[in-house]
Amino acid sequence: METLYIFAVMAFAAFLQTVTSFGFALAAAPLLLFVMNPKDVVMFILYAGLINKLLLIHRTWGDGNFRSMAVIAAASLPGVIAGSYALKIASDASIKMLIGIVLLGAAAAMMRNASVTIRNQTLAQSVVGVVSGFLGSTTSFSGPPVMMYLLNEREDKDAVRANLTRYFILGNLSTLTAAYLFGTFHPAEMAGNVLLSIPGIWLGFFAGDKLFSRLDASLFRKMAIGVIGISGLISVGSGLLPYLSKIWTH
Repeated sequence: METLYIFAVMAFAAFLQTVTSFGFALAAAPLLLFVMNPKDVVMFILYAGLINKLLLIHRTWGDGNFRSMAVIAAASLPGVIAGSYALKIASDASIKMLIGIVLLGAAAAMMRNASVTIRNQTLAQSVVGVVSGFLGSTTSFSGPPVMMYLLNEREDKDAVRANLTRYFILGNLSTLTAAYLFGTFHPAEMAGNVLLSIPGIWLGFFAGDKLFSRLDASLFRKMAIGVIGISGLISVGSGLLPYLSKIWTH
């Protein structure tokens, strides 16, 4: 039964990632917590998520390039360090609520077609990378800032999906490498579940790719902004949960 559950979760996560270009962790993390402990969930999502991203790399081979994401990926590293430090000096709940409010505000502005004219691309990409790394280390939602940047630049949906995939590949590999060196990632122990999840990931990718090819630019943008908004709601909700728990216990 657990195998079928993981299969279904991976299919859903791969479908969302393939259609909107991000959201694998957003879909998989809360559902996998029912059958895995939190530390295993993070590593499993990064590990299994590589399969879907490799399928997407193959599918988008001529639509993007790693060089365009290199600055953002490099800048995300200090963002990860800053986020880790922020969690030590501020409450986890307050950070998540602040980030959630920012994401909701950004999603609302994007729904109104608000955009920013960027004169210095390298500086803008560096800022996006730092913010993405910060969000990734505090909430696990590293995708929204990069998606907002690419949508602001009015890139077409194929380029957005291709470049986001390349960013996530770089991020996943660097995180897994660091986790392995620090002894928190044990690939052999997860290999069985990862292998069992491959059919689900392939099914989700296949179905998502079929839908993606039918999306026009306007609908793709709305779906992407919707996922950013959901990320914000989840972040605010998870930040409020400790306070609500205190109220309920009293």
